[in-house]
Amino acid sequence: MHTRAISSKLLAIMLIIAASLISIANPAMSNPLTAQPEQRNILKVLKADFRHRPPEMLFDERNNQMLSPLKDILEEAAAKIGYSILWTHRPFARSYEELRTGDVDIVPRTVRNQEREEFIAFLGPIAEQNRNILFLVKLGEESKILSYEDLYNLTIGTKRGTAYFDRFNQDIMLQKIESVDDKNMAQMFINGRFDTMVILDRSAIEIALEQLGYNKYSYAHYYYPNEIGNYFGMSRKSPHFHIFDDLNQALLEMRASGRIKEIYAAYNLLSELE
Repeated sequence: MHTRAISSKLLAIMLIIAASLISIANPAMSNPLTAQPEQRNILKVLKADFRHRPPEMLFDERNNQMLSPLKDILEEAAAKIGYSILWTHRPFARSYEELRTGDVDIVPRTVRNQEREEFIAFLGPIAEQNRNILFLVKLGEESKILSYEDLYNLTIGTKRGTAYFDRFNQDIMLQKIESVDDKNMAQMFINGRFDTMVILDRSAIEIALEQLGYNKYSYAHYYYPNEIGNYFGMSRKSPHFHIFDDLNQALLEMRASGRIKEIYAAYNLLSELE
């Protein structure tokens, strides 16, 4: 019994010493007040979604690698105000819904329009870009669409969550068929699911068609002239929305100083893309 009592005392002393050593090594564990700054640093992370959108946004599936001047620009601007970025690769349709709910903080290259203003605040623009809205048709059918009115006679492939131009977006008389992404839309076009598809990102759809081995396409004579600002969309429900003004200021200063153009040039791109 005497030996057991000594052993119990030794064990108790050893536990006290161990707890003291842990507290010395990590004072934040023993004092909740000192833990708060560390927790705040951990929380200074913005969640951002990335999608494959050549030439500005490239996703290498084999290496799970994201390459983009937009990625570099946002990371640099965020660092200026003490934040870092956690990136996730997702299709835009899902990112769009996450912007509604606040499950993502920021999505690059989000087209600005009145409908989206309700739940998205727009950072930038970091540049103005010429993005004419085109209508892709089968080779030899370029004259099938000579005016907007010709669209009423056709079925039109669209990409879910994409804003084109106000008249088209709001026109309920048009026969629109949604696709989840460029690859899906390209395959549906090849399979004859619709007569034409409306295109905002020409490079992206042409890459998708090339990957599917299809080149018997062209563009209709009719197009909608469109110049858009290159914005980052920030969810108004983001828990970090209070930093919007500071982050926006950092981005605009990068544009004014020429830093945006420098980053694009490192990718052999122009910030004023056409």
